[in-house]
Amino acid sequence: MDIIKIAICDDELVFLEKLYDMVERIMTEHNYLCEIIDFDDSREFISHCRKNHTDIILADIDMPGKDGFEAICELQKQQPDISVIFVSAHEELAYRSFYYNPYQFVSKNDLHRLNGILPGLVQELSRKREASEIVYIFLGEKIVSLNVNKVAYLKSDKNYIAAHDLSGRVLFKFRGALRNIISQLSDYGFIFIHKSYICNCRFIGRFERKKLILANGRTINVTRKQDMLDEAQQTYFKYIRDKRAVSAV
Repeated sequence: MDIIKIAICDDELVFLEKLYDMVERIMTEHNYLCEIIDFDDSREFISHCRKNHTDIILADIDMPGKDGFEAICELQKQQPDISVIFVSAHEELAYRSFYYNPYQFVSKNDLHRLNGILPGLVQELSRKREASEIVYIFLGEKIVSLNVNKVAYLKSDKNYIAAHDLSGRVLFKFRGALRNIISQLSDYGFIFIHKSYICNCRFIGRFERKKLILANGRTINVTRKQDMLDEAQQTYFKYIRDKRAVSAV
């Protein structure tokens, strides 16, 4: 399973720390890889989630500035598939929260429910990821969607990035730099093989020291920088091992 990215927001610092520790413990006990970021300010929380892909949100409702409902409403416009768990002491708001289509509403007085809710949600996300073909790239306020089963590699083209299929045909272009997006793609089987290329491991036939050979036999030159090459090869071979391990199950 890829890394699950979780954002937590609550203006009560003591409770925020308690919730963070609980989420971290649950994820660790189930051996889920995760990245957890917490916020005590709803505006900082919104700013982060608008610029970064987030899988799960645990948010309070009653907060100064923008409340939890307003924050989630704003984020759902950009990331409609985001999974939301409202965590609030105001149990009377549970019914109203369903308007925002959360995964669950959890009372702050009943936090132990997260022990069952979080693992169930992660398993559901895992199934969706296995069936999903789309990855979202965040470029400031702009989002580019990329189909991982169609894009074989990304090539730098002056101030733009061109997405190519296996035949070399350009599928689409968008303004940006490869170095600014590789961190968003590395969890999805993409590797930085050259200053001008990011390649999708799904379409690699063979990875040699001086060149990368795609599944159709086409060759792409790789970087001469040893540290960059080593990292790319290690990532590729890990992808292959993980794929074989999943197939063997």
